[in-house]
Amino acid sequence: MMLKYWRLWLLLIMVLGAVLAIILKPHYVGVQIAYVYDTSPAKGFLQQGMIVSHVNGDKIYGVGQWDELVKNYQGNITLTIERDDYKFYVNESGLGIDAMEIDTTNLDFGLDIKGGTRILLQPKENASGEMIDQIIATLQTRANIYGLREVRFFPIKSLDGQNFVQIEAAGLGREVVTDLLSKQGNFEAKISKPVFLSKGKGSFQLGESSYPVELIENKTVRLGNLTLNPNQTFELDEIEFEYVNATETGGELFFLGTAYKGEDIELVYSDPQHSGVIPRGQFFSFYFGILVSEKGAERFAKITSGIPSQMDLQTGDYYLKDSQIFLYLDNNLVSSLRIASTLGGKIYTTPQIEGSRETREDAVKEKLNLQTILRSGALPVSLETVSVGVISPTLGRGFVTSAMYAGLFAAIAVIIVVFIRYRKLQVAIPLVFIGLSEIVIILGIAANNDWMIWVPVLMLNALVIGAAWWKKHEVDVIAWVGALLIPILGLLTWTIDLPAIGGIIAAIGVGVDNMIVIADETLARSGEERKILYTIKDKIKRAFFIIFGSASTTIAAMVPLMSLGVGLVRGFAITTIIGVLVGILITRPAYAKIVEMGTSREKT
Repeated sequence: MMLKYWRLWLLLIMVLGAVLAIILKPHYVGVQIAYVYDTSPAKGFLQQGMIVSHVNGDKIYGVGQWDELVKNYQGNITLTIERDDYKFYVNESGLGIDAMEIDTTNLDFGLDIKGGTRILLQPKENASGEMIDQIIATLQTRANIYGLREVRFFPIKSLDGQNFVQIEAAGLGREVVTDLLSKQGNFEAKISKPVFLSKGKGSFQLGESSYPVELIENKTVRLGNLTLNPNQTFELDEIEFEYVNATETGGELFFLGTAYKGEDIELVYSDPQHSGVIPRGQFFSFYFGILVSEKGAERFAKITSGIPSQMDLQTGDYYLKDSQIFLYLDNNLVSSLRIASTLGGKIYTTPQIEGSRETREDAVKEKLNLQTILRSGALPVSLETVSVGVISPTLGRGFVTSAMYAGLFAAIAVIIVVFIRYRKLQVAIPLVFIGLSEIVIILGIAANNDWMIWVPVLMLNALVIGAAWWKKHEVDVIAWVGALLIPILGLLTWTIDLPAIGGIIAAIGVGVDNMIVIADETLARSGEERKILYTIKDKIKRAFFIIFGSASTTIAAMVPLMSLGVGLVRGFAITTIIGVLVGILITRPAYAKIVEMGTSREKT
């Protein structure tokens, strides 16, 4: 008998699963670290996302109490994080830690709801409005490649005409700003080229050309018609060089030639065959390959020409003697690699970038940083951080409470209007319950870390609908699709921001319209006396023909918006599509069953 109402069982299972997906989360008391300033004594020890439960032994219950305890604090301070005590000395600069409330649900709220970090970057050189637009485009590319969510960039102009870039992001860490976003990203690969002297004279070979070299005095050299002092730069055959120095004995000179620049990079590899992280002793090494232009490869061949090879006594491999390739990013050395003797004088288009960090996590993060910067290209100017602050939620801390009150008043209004129209509470009250159920299910699908909830829901749905089919109850293909598809969609996650809330409202509005269509079609009086059950089912089928047509046009309109990939539009489109699918596959059929049950009882 219970399986006769299998559609209602599916609805209850989905609602219960959604509620658990939203609220089933470990409960923490304290505040969450949102930002650690460079001037903070905790820099390098504490990180964004850590939970501070006690300050000097006092339990923390919220951001307000945190601000009272640490504001203008000086002296020794003890912060308790996961039962570990961290002790710091705070000077007149302050603790330098911004905190935010701990998330109590598995919902990932956007910046415009829960707040986040605001960072102001200033170009170190004068930048025009067009240059600021180029900077924002490059930063947006870096954010997309790195996988940063809820990051927004805005051009800002001060009263005196200075241009700035403002970044707003939910929980953006300082290291992401300094290591990824504010770096100019000028890439250079320089090769050390030794010249061996005999009686103070030698030959500087550059491809097929050769230039006489002579050591004069005080490590000054004459190269062709050029007279060079240590650390002096020059250009030869359209290649930039630097004369570094000479050995104390005067038997060897060292030059640095620029083989590759950022504009030479055509491709940055990220596939497992060309990139990875491997343990080496107590460290973790990362590597990834890049593809450079033919012109850069020709410079490599010219610079490495004429360098003799030498065997490594430890490995037995042959390398170019006293020669390495040094990889720089914003004039900072990233890695240095020895050059195999077989590459000397050869056109080399696939150099490899390497480095190491103490932990695997740091190695993976550094590899991703470098890959992101090289892929996005260099900024036209370098940037510096002017200010950092935590954004208060646009909708205020009372957003959830206000939304609940608004939903309650809307539900009451719907009940009144529908009751006036149909004079039946058994039609009006279920309509509101179904609408609220749709909201809960949509939010449950959007929740993160919820696969352990939705997998059992999928199994329960399959069990219920399979048992109903076995007992020969009417089970259609749509029911099977809804029972299996919605829990699978529950494995997805996305940010609940204002556009997503707009999508929920749009989906619920369509849902209420559809349920009114069901009620109208079901309760309409037929001119002929027929069997009551047949008449009700027939009218429900007619209603669903209208509903599926409406849902199809809505989804068709949303798919192009979702494929655009634009943050605001995409969030609205995804939420609307999910809401429509939940409605036509789960909640509307359940509402039709409720109306059918009520009407059948009334007419019998």
